[in-house]
Amino acid sequence: MIEAMVEWAGQTSTAWWVLSIAILIIFVEAFRASKQVFWADMIDEDE
Repeated sequence: MIEAMVEWAGQTSTAWWVLSIAILIIFVEAFRASKQVFWADMIDEDE
């Protein structure tokens, strides 16, 4: 099983999948944080 994981990790497509997942996570977290920061001002103006 370890040999299969090492062989899988050695492929170039694996690096692209890991990079794509990391970019997706960063994008989602940045969107969630920016939504709170940017939209909070508009919501608070109603008071």
